[in-house]
Amino acid sequence: MNNSEKTKKVEILPLSNDYVFKRIFAKGGNERILKSLLEAILEIEIQKIEIKNPEIPKESIKEKLSILDIKAEINGNIMLDIEMQVGNTTAIDKRLVVYSSKLVAGDIKVSEKYPDAKNTIVICITTDNILKRNAYLSIAKLKFEKTQEKRYAEMGYEKEDEYLTDMISYYIIELTKFKENKPRTGDLLEKWLLVIGGDEEMMKKCKKEEGEIKEAIEQLEEMSADEKEREIYEIRERSRLVYNTEMYEAKKKGIEEGELKKSKEIAKKMLEKNVDIETIEEITGLTKEEIEDIRKE
Repeated sequence: MNNSEKTKKVEILPLSNDYVFKRIFAKGGNERILKSLLEAILEIEIQKIEIKNPEIPKESIKEKLSILDIKAEINGNIMLDIEMQVGNTTAIDKRLVVYSSKLVAGDIKVSEKYPDAKNTIVICITTDNILKRNAYLSIAKLKFEKTQEKRYAEMGYEKEDEYLTDMISYYIIELTKFKENKPRTGDLLEKWLLVIGGDEEMMKKCKKEEGEIKEAIEQLEEMSADEKEREIYEIRERSRLVYNTEMYEAKKKGIEEGELKKSKEIAKKMLEKNVDIETIEEITGLTKEEIEDIRKE
């Protein structure tokens, strides 16, 4: 290998890719790195962390709809599901609820006692804008709606319960909103999100500082230089692109079929009013043969 090959700059894989994200944050021995990210998001101190699914099933790499999430337990009493979501945000609200339900159900099955069930947190980091909210980090819980006046009962409570339970929480981080607003408070969460988003300036800065972000970047660079890892990443990306293309074409086809159906309905009504075929052709865009077929129906 000559000097030019040795010094050739390797393109860094995006940490916002779900495979790369799980590979860095869920790898055995990387608990400190995941702990740092979670402390920044949740703003709590984590004494103990255990990654429940560090493995990446081979079959999931090529599967277009497979979810490469990270399941973990922190402080012995909180179950977590963390997902890096690139595209495919259809019905994501329902998916997050399903994730939390599975965690709760699985935990209760183990403990067999409702009071012993652990708190559950679902974290979704997405590259898309999915919520109509003016925040790049949104936290949702099971909150009570405002009491209807006709259902009001004076019970003497000076302060009412706001939540049914604090057992389940959802944290949604939208990277596009974060990048658009360019916040620079310099706190740990912003550093992590800039690095996850591929900000070269922040990555250079963090590489000069000691800590978990530096470790993550160094491992990311090592992973990026590994031909096998790059091949897996590219397979995963191709699967995602194929899925997105299929969804786009299906949507386009649906729109075209809907427009054709609407044009035929208009043509039928115009025929009933004895409008001449040339005018119908001009208004609907249908051919003379298509209009004649409608007349025969």
